[in-house]
Amino acid sequence: MKFTILSATNRLGNLTEKVALKYAENLSSKGFEVDYKDLTNVPSEALNDGMYRKPAHPLRDFGHDIFLSSDYFILVIPEYNGSFPGILKLVVDACDPNIFKNKRFALAGVASGRAGNLRGMDHFTAVLHYFQAEVYSVKQPFSQIRGLLDANQDLNDENSLQMIDNQIKGFLNFIK
Repeated sequence: MKFTILSATNRLGNLTEKVALKYAENLSSKGFEVDYKDLTNVPSEALNDGMYRKPAHPLRDFGHDIFLSSDYFILVIPEYNGSFPGILKLVVDACDPNIFKNKRFALAGVASGRAGNLRGMDHFTAVLHYFQAEVYSVKQPFSQIRGLLDANQDLNDENSLQMIDNQIKGFLNFIK
């Protein structure tokens, strides 16, 4: 069984990757194959409206590389302006909608504020449901992310690591 972990931002030096890498580490330690992806290398030449007209387009290829890589996904989504990042929506919009059908997703939210991107995870759940993808109901918020990192800027907070483990165990039961 193969999982894809996606750090859903293109901001360099982001803190979302700290959480996403812990998900990848946890799944790997359980013996699962993990493909780690992020949006920091979205091809800039692809950011044009050609993605809506051409079946072969660099942004579509980039999105398909992510969402055709497995059937099971954990998306770690930072809060941008009360929702999810526009770059995530742009990548999804470039994809053939059928590639999402019947895939399974778990969502985790990251925010510097108090809500852990609950609203953004709900917004993205609606997008995935539109595509007939299945979303695990337990969405894990990571609030006040800077306070969860140690002096080396690593996520080693025991409570957070336990929340990751619990969500993964639940997601594994969900996809059985």
